[in-house]
Amino acid sequence: MKNYLSRLALASLLLAPLLVLSACDSNDPGDEQARGNLLLITGIPDQSGVNGSSFVQTVSLDQQSVTNADAYEQTFFPYSSIYGDQVIITQGSGGDQAVRYVRGDDGELTEGGRLNLPPGGFGASVVFASPTKAYVAVVFAGQIVVFNPQTMTQTGVIDLTTLGIARNPSNPEDRNPEPAVMTIRDGKLYVGLQQLVTQFSSADGADVAVFDVATDTFERVIHDDRASGPGRYGYNQTMFVDEVGDLYVHCVASFGAVPGQKAGFLRIRQGATEFDPTYFVNTTDANVDVPGGQIGILNGLGYGGGGELYGIAQVPALQGNPPNYATDRAFQAVRVRLATGAIEVLPLPPGNGIATGVTFIEDQVIFGLSTASGVGLYTYDPATGQASDGPVVTTQGDPTAVLAFEE
Repeated sequence: MKNYLSRLALASLLLAPLLVLSACDSNDPGDEQARGNLLLITGIPDQSGVNGSSFVQTVSLDQQSVTNADAYEQTFFPYSSIYGDQVIITQGSGGDQAVRYVRGDDGELTEGGRLNLPPGGFGASVVFASPTKAYVAVVFAGQIVVFNPQTMTQTGVIDLTTLGIARNPSNPEDRNPEPAVMTIRDGKLYVGLQQLVTQFSSADGADVAVFDVATDTFERVIHDDRASGPGRYGYNQTMFVDEVGDLYVHCVASFGAVPGQKAGFLRIRQGATEFDPTYFVNTTDANVDVPGGQIGILNGLGYGGGGELYGIAQVPALQGNPPNYATDRAFQAVRVRLATGAIEVLPLPPGNGIATGVTFIEDQVIFGLSTASGVGLYTYDPATGQASDGPVVTTQGDPTAVLAFEE
């Protein structure tokens, strides 16, 4: 673990908002609404914009307005994953635990156990291999902790520091590749390695480690020089698998801190063991219909099927100097066509850098936004191209994550 990386520094680095998501498919919207079919996390930052509190609860689109009165308080910017009615929250820079919540028949959450993680390790992404096996990436510890989500007990550990696969040109002794986002495809665990050089920058290139889920054994590292920084800590949809089994990785390119690095999407085809040499969606150099013509990092990603990806794009021309992620309205809802790389601006107002949630329900895209016209959950209908003219659900605090339960 790099000594110079503090929790506060990482919180500043990752101030683009949190989001992890999953698709929802139900034939009875009324039952969904009655059960609280959305997980909502709201953040209330302090004046610095890099600390504060978060609140976790379930909501439905018909509530119109929600407060945090009955929500569970959590650390600022926690990360979230859903598996059935289970929710796992990792505390990121604010704590050293993974916390389990369970959604009951009434749609409400109940806490269901805690897993202690390595102190100062920065617990981030969680993926589920089965009802009794899951993985959590512990960034600064250079570990992936294997645990039983039913009992919240550790059952194993994958120590990445023993593999010698870090690439820090300024410190050859650094053996922590900083595991970021993870996903599972065809019995293989794919792990994006940030390969941090400083608190704001990664080594050039993209590395993804592959492990066998049955044995947790290391198999290989897949490398590509066209983009840098594969995946983001805790943001599960920055690495996802589409309908045909192709795996996509969103690369964040040191969040724009290193000139010359490229952000965008790489692809590993179904059945392949290397990145597709014919495919790279370069978002750094894309021309986008926003002030200044270009975007920075993409937050709150969500794959909606049919080759369409939705997200919240940073618009550097709208950002203050220095940027204030709580007050600058510099993040714009967009759609990315994965086949062509085209980036389309959606008819929603720009929001701040804390509230960026994306999920899908009832054939609509749900965005968590904090805009000048309202704070809460906005909707966009891909079939009609229409967006809500304000939040359909107002929230107390900025919606940093919105996740749909699978019904």
